[in-house]
Amino acid sequence: MNTPTPATDLSYASATALLDLMHRRELSPTELMRHTLERIERLDSDLNSVVRLDPERALAEAAEATGRLAQGDQEPGPLTGLPILVKDNEDAIGFPTSHGTSAFRDAPPATRDTVHVARLRAAGAIIIGKTNMPPLGAGIHTANDAFGISRNPWNPELSPGGSSGGSAAAVAAGFVALATGGDGGGSTRVPAALCGAVGLKPTRGRIPQGPSRFPNWPRNTVLSSMTRTVRDAALHLDLAAGHHPADPFSLPAPGLSYLQCADRAVPRLRVGVLHTLGVAEPQPAIRRAVDHAADTLRHHGHQVTPEDIALPDAENFPMALRLRQQVLAHARLMAHLDTFTARRADFEPWIADALDQSRALTTDDHARYWTHRALLDQWSADVFTRYDVLLMPTTPTTAWPAEGPDLDTALRDRTLPVAYTSVFNDTGNPAISIPAGLTPDRLPVAVQLVAPRHGEGLLISVAALLEQSEAQTRPV
Repeated sequence: MNTPTPATDLSYASATALLDLMHRRELSPTELMRHTLERIERLDSDLNSVVRLDPERALAEAAEATGRLAQGDQEPGPLTGLPILVKDNEDAIGFPTSHGTSAFRDAPPATRDTVHVARLRAAGAIIIGKTNMPPLGAGIHTANDAFGISRNPWNPELSPGGSSGGSAAAVAAGFVALATGGDGGGSTRVPAALCGAVGLKPTRGRIPQGPSRFPNWPRNTVLSSMTRTVRDAALHLDLAAGHHPADPFSLPAPGLSYLQCADRAVPRLRVGVLHTLGVAEPQPAIRRAVDHAADTLRHHGHQVTPEDIALPDAENFPMALRLRQQVLAHARLMAHLDTFTARRADFEPWIADALDQSRALTTDDHARYWTHRALLDQWSADVFTRYDVLLMPTTPTTAWPAEGPDLDTALRDRTLPVAYTSVFNDTGNPAISIPAGLTPDRLPVAVQLVAPRHGEGLLISVAALLEQSEAQTRPV
């Protein structure tokens, strides 16, 4: 076994680069696993991104993968030997699923994987542990009574965002090259933006969910990845996408390679640049990042048009967002009703109050919510008759305090964290957040690209093009 060259930084190499090294036997899965576990042990006490870890099993599985590769396995899985972390709302065999709440902290270890995790494991990935998240995924910062506050690797006083904050912090800190996420209002893209990672939210149904004891009836949440590069996100989607009977709403296999899309030339596109959506005011550094990305696309021959198209009923956005949060709280209540009824006191007080308050929703409230959803669907359909892809901020601001943002100030300043993201959960469009440099005080900024439904291939191609213009940065 050859030793990796000194130029290979195992902490920040992409997943595709690490896999290439292992398949060429210039790096063994055991060497990579030892590096991964040592780095988590050394640095995560300051970040609290990983809440479950099984080093003994991880090393055993890495040794087995090392043996297979050493023996010349002619068909190693595409992720063979790659350590990955799983967000703590998905089942992974041998680990409890705590859903980011003290109510489930002592749950028994899962006896089966979700479809998503099973596909990654079947591809050869080694599941080494679980990442932190807010209670039931209902927060824009990552903190709970079960495991505490997660912190941003760029500045531990700040938040990595939520709800996939643990996954974003772990990738940004160089623990793993790939972690799983979920996105119900920005829960992958927002943490990716705050931590300088790549967060891809696929089209609704692209990655099967389940098995589940209760359906996600608002259909706002999708499974996702947190990665270092666009190519890594494409590789993940190649392996995770495709229909599964456990999720009757999952889409058929797309019939193309997303990884190949990352290397494909981009045809001349109509790009709409949206700075505010009529509901937000981005910080100057974020506006500059969007404008720089627009200039890059213009330089590559694309038709780039700044046009601040407003969301439907934009003047009432805070009220619509509040109703949305109530409806999603009601969905969470229904999914965990038995446990909540029996052990309400075990839930964090704020999430328990939100679940209780959701019981007050009326038929009129639900009608208003779904009427607005229909308006958003039509808005999206209309916009994408004029543009092939949209470019906008991912978040209005850089990272907020680890204890959470001041929402009263955000409301006043039009900087609500999910102003640019939640709409595309409701419409189902694919969207990706990619790093776009640093502020003078070394905090990541990001831009978001959005494509028509089922347009992940185009999205990945454009994101890869923009990624080439930005040097990789690292906090640790």
